[in-house]
Amino acid sequence: MWWLNKAVGLVVKVLLLPFTGINPWGGMIFISFLTAVLMLFIYKKTSNQNGIKEVKNLIKGYLLEIRLFQNDFGTFLAGLKKLLSVNVRYLGYNLKPLLVMIVPIFLLLAQMNLWFGYRSPQPGETLLVKVKFNQTVEVGQLHAEVEAPEGVTVDSPPVRIIDENEADWRLRIIDQTGGQLVIRTGSERYAKDMSLSRRQLAKLSAIRVNQNVWKQLLNPGEKPLPGETEIKQIELVYPEARLKFLGLKIHWLVAYFLLSVIAGFSLKGLFKVEI
Repeated sequence: MWWLNKAVGLVVKVLLLPFTGINPWGGMIFISFLTAVLMLFIYKKTSNQNGIKEVKNLIKGYLLEIRLFQNDFGTFLAGLKKLLSVNVRYLGYNLKPLLVMIVPIFLLLAQMNLWFGYRSPQPGETLLVKVKFNQTVEVGQLHAEVEAPEGVTVDSPPVRIIDENEADWRLRIIDQTGGQLVIRTGSERYAKDMSLSRRQLAKLSAIRVNQNVWKQLLNPGEKPLPGETEIKQIELVYPEARLKFLGLKIHWLVAYFLLSVIAGFSLKGLFKVEI
């Protein structure tokens, strides 16, 4: 799973690299446009285009029939029944391409969250590091400490949350240098990437997880922790990022969905795709 995440991450990094020094909207618009092109290509190759065209024509015809005979209750019901039937056929034609699309889209969304989901904390700001331990570890008795990278200081002793088997520390940002954060438990060392950047668009991995496939899919930014470890997860609680537009702060997922849909419907005629 790590190699798949790494490969997809490399592609996304290459695509977004030209946009790291400008407003994040540039990278978002570009990725949304490429997504629309890719989805149109997949949709055209995996869907029954002739069947979709036929069904759309039938839907238009039945809608017209219902409107014309709205005062004839029997004809109205018959038209409504036929309309519902062809809509089910239309949904069936869309099922296969949607199933094919879901895998690349899911992998892409997980990678995009690394770029658009968080922002680097500024000098003077603080953030938490949360370390979740396995159930076999007694957090109350465990001696654990944090080694912060250059430009970051540990601002508090560990806060142990026994019910969650978790220990938290507060970090203070002195300079946006970044590096490797290290968790020490006795003789064991566990590293967590703590990349900090002055760029407007940068990749930030908030969570390093263990070798759980689902968790790796959701958090693809770093190589998973070794299999036999005391730690299940290391999380840096970065500030959430928002895309600014006309005074509004928009979540990146909303912007990505809207831009991709707009681009898809704008380009479907060019690619001769029936949707």
